[in-house]
Amino acid sequence: MFPRLAAGLAAILPALAFLDEEEQLAAPPEEPERPRRSGPERRRQQFLLRRMIAVGVGLAFLILIVVGIRGCLEARSDRGLRNYTQDVSTIMQESQTRGGEFFEALEAGTASDQELEQQINAIRGASASLYDRAESLDAPDQMRDAATATNLSLRLRRDALEQIAENISAATADRETADAVEVISTQMGSLFASDILWGQLATDEITSVLEEEDVEAQDLPAGNFMPEGDAAQYLDQTEIASLIGGVGGDEGATGVAGLGLISTSIGDTALSPDTTTTVPSDANEISVEVQNQGESEAAEVTVNVTIGDQAPIEKPIPRIEPGSTEVANIPIETLPQPGTEVQIDVLVDPVDGEQVTDNNEATYTVIFGTE
Repeated sequence: MFPRLAAGLAAILPALAFLDEEEQLAAPPEEPERPRRSGPERRRQQFLLRRMIAVGVGLAFLILIVVGIRGCLEARSDRGLRNYTQDVSTIMQESQTRGGEFFEALEAGTASDQELEQQINAIRGASASLYDRAESLDAPDQMRDAATATNLSLRLRRDALEQIAENISAATADRETADAVEVISTQMGSLFASDILWGQLATDEITSVLEEEDVEAQDLPAGNFMPEGDAAQYLDQTEIASLIGGVGGDEGATGVAGLGLISTSIGDTALSPDTTTTVPSDANEISVEVQNQGESEAAEVTVNVTIGDQAPIEKPIPRIEPGSTEVANIPIETLPQPGTEVQIDVLVDPVDGEQVTDNNEATYTVIFGTE
């Protein structure tokens, strides 16, 4: 058995040897070995590569930090603008409510002057609190102009209410009320100015800033202190006097009293308080037209005329019905020197309860013509 196995192996070995030769012939020739770079140069390149990678990662990290910080700052700025706008809107809405309460109390006409003064003082206190709240707000830099206009508007309201409260009792008195009514009229003008400051300056500025900063716009309240559409009537002294005249009134009251000097003429020439008027040298009578602007009959109305240095001349008008006019014809007893300027003062004496008297008098400059 073993001799046969040995013979078989002897026959196979030459064949295997032949295969080895074919594999050696078929194998591709080996590439020549490339020269390897020196160790220090390769380490330097690796160091530079690692350094560049580190710089790139650092820059990317820095950019992320900057973008993140900027995003946080923008978010904080937007939040500040929204918060300020919301706070101011709340304050102005409350101020508008206080204005409604003020004019409602003024127009009711049923409270006494002391009660009305207390009501106005209470509204004034609430308005002062609103002003303090607005002053304490941390307005963003972009809202500085809007904050200035808003705060000034609220301060005007606070101060005007204080002056009105102080003069309301005097304005409702039976006599010598003209000065108090004038103060109240002036303060009504301040309230009107406060509405303009908020409605035309502050709101426009707030809206503009929100648009520039790309912040979602918010609805702003009207914020008017005076009644919308009816403000003009509260700027006229006659209307104010009529309104205040009803304070503490009852059904037996005779209404508001008041006279008005309508016109003055010498002969056929009407006089003007704004320009010098020349009249005929032989003119010998001054005609004064007076209107009853009250709600009840005016009796024993007295018209006073003073020509230059002469003594005043009085002329009574027995009665004037409400809304009607009457004329007092006053003779000129001593004619001025022809060609010279003369000052003529005309005064209609106020009647009881009259509150506005600045339309009861006028001063004219007159030249009587030469002979």
